Amino acid sequence: MAKKRKEFFELPFTVDAPRLVNPALGVDRLTMSPTQSFELGTTLLDAADHRLLRAGVMLAHRVQAGLGEWYLDAPGWQPWLPVDHVVELGAAGDLPADLAELVRPFRRLATLGPVAAINQERHVFTIKDSDDVTLGSLRDEKITIRRGGLTTARFREATLECGPAMTTGQRRFLAEGLLSVGGVRVDEFPDAMHRLGAPGTGLSDFPEPREYDSSTSLEVFVSSLFAERLRSVMRADLALRASDLARQARATSDPDLAPGQMLSAEPVFSELETLAVQLRALAGVLEPAWREKLENELVSLVHGERDLPISRLDDRYYGVLDALVQAVRAPQLGDWSQRKAREVLQQQAQSGLSILATRITRLTPEAPLDQWQAVQAAATQLLVGVEGVGGLFGKRGKQLRKRLKQLLAALEPCVVPVEEPDADELAALDGPTAYRRGLEAADATRARRQARTEFIQAWPKLRSRISEGGL
Repeated sequence: MAKKRKEFFELPFTVDAPRLVNPALGVDRLTMSPTQSFELGTTLLDAADHRLLRAGVMLAHRVQAGLGEWYLDAPGWQPWLPVDHVVELGAAGDLPADLAELVRPFRRLATLGPVAAINQERHVFTIKDSDDVTLGSLRDEKITIRRGGLTTARFREATLECGPAMTTGQRRFLAEGLLSVGGVRVDEFPDAMHRLGAPGTGLSDFPEPREYDSSTSLEVFVSSLFAERLRSVMRADLALRASDLARQARATSDPDLAPGQMLSAEPVFSELETLAVQLRALAGVLEPAWREKLENELVSLVHGERDLPISRLDDRYYGVLDALVQAVRAPQLGDWSQRKAREVLQQQAQSGLSILATRITRLTPEAPLDQWQAVQAAATQLLVGVEGVGGLFGKRGKQLRKRLKQLLAALEPCVVPVEEPDADELAALDGPTAYRRGLEAADATRARRQARTEFIQAWPKLRSRISEGGL
């Protein structure tokens, strides 16, 4: 007896089905299964560049036996998006709001529309012997793809499933029958995306981040960094959308439940803030105009109203996603792109350390506030640069981050503004109040001067600890 298995054959589209009956071998008849046979018309909805399909998201309108339904399938985006999800066609016939909401971050600023029509005509036959024992089954499926009303591809797929009762001779007879009409045995059938062809077979907008090491080019490193951030933003986005839609569904199904308040988009804003840090860290290598435009868009988003639900974010957010998608695909690096990432960013960090050290050595306790604030800004920028490149600098990077945070903590009391009342303010106060204000200002000035003195005295040791080992 042959083991249960499947064999796959591609057949000529218009050929007549072969006669697959041989009573001498015990293949007595093939009977069509009405419950498994059907004709299905599917209209795929997507942007013109097939960005949903490329991301592994299939959104479609389907018609079977005269009944329409909406269909969403996104196995690679579980648990946020469903798999093999069907929604009955409503009275208006429009795309359901919940499905439109779930695919919005994939669509972004593009318009959804029909990109292809697929017609599937499937016939499934049960193979029986003379004793009515089931030997296996044969699925014969014709697939027609149309774009813009024109037929662009036609395929015919036959799947022979050999049951435990089928003998090797019976299996060979059935297979030879399919081959005799021009069939070709294949290991498997291409999936729907490959059947559709370009652009649906292009690269996903959300690739997995690539691994990097000390020899990785700056282009690969920056692409990987942005790919990781993009996927983090998408996970936060989709989790909020799925949660909000679940709340609405529970409230709709149970009249006694009040509609739950939709969650704030704060997790997405947090991811966007991390993106802003990474942009500042890469300021020395990214194309300035591109970086500044994206930074400005991020600032307007993260410093705006932050308690909005994810569904209320406007086109600025989707514009940021679009820019990030492009940055993953082709980072704006100019002549830096093929240089080693670690060498380039190491050199910039060392330069930042040198600038910071020079500014600190010029400090005095009596130096103007803006001179101390310039040191604080340089230290902050250096910390941002080291934090923004992730694990590129390894253990040494972690040590440097720790030392820079210690330095910034020591600088904090050195840059506290002291509000000293002027003569007009003092004149408007009564004697005791004016005296108290004067004492407070003097105490604050002494405390700040003492902090500055201690910082300057501690700097040689801290500088040695920052510099030891190098990046």
